[in-house]
Amino acid sequence: MDLSFEQLMLIALALSAGAFVQSLIGFGLAIVSAPFVMMIDPVLVPTAVTLVTLYLSSVNTWQYRSQLSLRGLGWAFIGRIPGTLVAGVMLAYLSISAMQMMMGLAVLFAVIASLFKFSVEPNNKNMFLAGFVAAIMGTTTSIGGPPMALVLQKMDVVKLRANLAGYFIFSCVISLIALAFAGYFTLWHVKVSLVSLPFVLLSSAIAYKLAPYVKAEWVRYGLLALCSFAGVSTFIQGLA
Repeated sequence: MDLSFEQLMLIALALSAGAFVQSLIGFGLAIVSAPFVMMIDPVLVPTAVTLVTLYLSSVNTWQYRSQLSLRGLGWAFIGRIPGTLVAGVMLAYLSISAMQMMMGLAVLFAVIASLFKFSVEPNNKNMFLAGFVAAIMGTTTSIGGPPMALVLQKMDVVKLRANLAGYFIFSCVISLIALAFAGYFTLWHVKVSLVSLPFVLLSSAIAYKLAPYVKAEWVRYGLLALCSFAGVSTFIQGLA
């Protein structure tokens, strides 16, 4: 598991690029960085990426703490727990390919519905379902942001960033606990994530300065574009 200095820097740059996107839009670190990190060292996905997401989400939550609504996220937190359990059962009885295709199609369907102005209100029921589906996607494919992003897409941009960051803290902690029990969480993952941390923090700081100049409609289209990419890539992975 030894990596050269050049490989470590490439991993750090990939994670910092993902951190920049997530700090501007609200999510996207795993979607942007995970494919590149996996090409360099597959062992680092999803654990190291999840650790960096936890670090970044903690920073983003602090940056936008005045707009955070834990009450609004409560049902998403609750949905995350049974979703993780269901994902465990699915892993035991379904192939990864089948789950990837199902999740990819589900995300694409949600994107199409959003483009046709079908409104998904962030009420208790939809927040629970988003947390539930995000848990399944995050546990089985390492990409759990799209369901939450789609439900919250029409929220004020600053509140969107704050609430997605708050959700990801809880989500990452649950995922890391599950990975630890499964034997996929080692000191190596922590070391690589810490090497990348300065680059991630710099990207987040730059994005925070640029955020006030980013229009709400750009954020929404960015969300839909990333969700589309996640849906297509997840479905294609299932076909492979």
